[in-house]
Amino acid sequence: MKQEIDCLICNHGSKFCYKKNNYNFYKCSNCQLIFIWPTPDNLDKIYGQEYFKATGQQKLGYTNYDKDKEPMRQIFLYYLKKFESLTTDRKIFDIGTATGYFLDLAKKSGWQTFGIEISKYATDIAKARGHEVICSKTINDNIQDKFNVVTMWDVLEHLDNPKEYLKKVNNILESDGLLAINTVDVGSWWAKFFGKNWHQLNPPEHIFYYNKKNLKLLLEKNGFEIIETKKISKKFSIAYIFKILYNWQSLKIWRILENKFNNNFWRKFYIPINLRDNIFVLAKKIKELDF
Repeated sequence: MKQEIDCLICNHGSKFCYKKNNYNFYKCSNCQLIFIWPTPDNLDKIYGQEYFKATGQQKLGYTNYDKDKEPMRQIFLYYLKKFESLTTDRKIFDIGTATGYFLDLAKKSGWQTFGIEISKYATDIAKARGHEVICSKTINDNIQDKFNVVTMWDVLEHLDNPKEYLKKVNNILESDGLLAINTVDVGSWWAKFFGKNWHQLNPPEHIFYYNKKNLKLLLEKNGFEIIETKKISKKFSIAYIFKILYNWQSLKIWRILENKFNNNFWRKFYIPINLRDNIFVLAKKIKELDF
């Protein structure tokens, strides 16, 4: 185990802080980025069918991806309207497309829909719904299209090289194009209160853990200027809440309750929860990068 390694964002020294699920966590002494090192080398194996539609005892992922995202419909529609008011054309590229729930809403709102997804299972479903989706871990350098908006809904924390990834995002965006990111906030009071036991610290699913300072620095280094920062208040189905609790605490009672409430009747009810442990940023591309 290395005692100190360079921070991927600011290049300052980062020291080992704790171990969880057999993964070593490091924290940057300058920007407070927390990350796993070494990064997992088999990420594609995490995101199989059971990640998006649980059938067994896997702890990561969703009970049912599309149904678990349904409570977020109005928030997604709100931001699609906001994107529309800030751009002239409607070509949107979604990173971490999953089965295409967000792109379905975008397509119905008149957007041309594109995306990328690491899971072949999820990519096949998104393609069947009429979206142009690449199955890949990284954005292909051969993409010729330029997009007005790129979205990263709860995905930046999953990426093993966010700095390189955002360079490629810059490359596929039009001048003055928009980048929307929602990610975990390790600088939140909720994260600080729970420390090592914060429910979002769940390697190998989440690899990098951001705060406002280092996220702003990461974006600026890759040609973006933040135009909005806020916390998104999310809504969850009851079944998904119990899924999160089981992923966090591994108590059998949460799995039993997850299964009990995973039906069409209880799926009608959503619970708003705002732990303020996420960061939403809307950024604008302000310069091209050299490759």
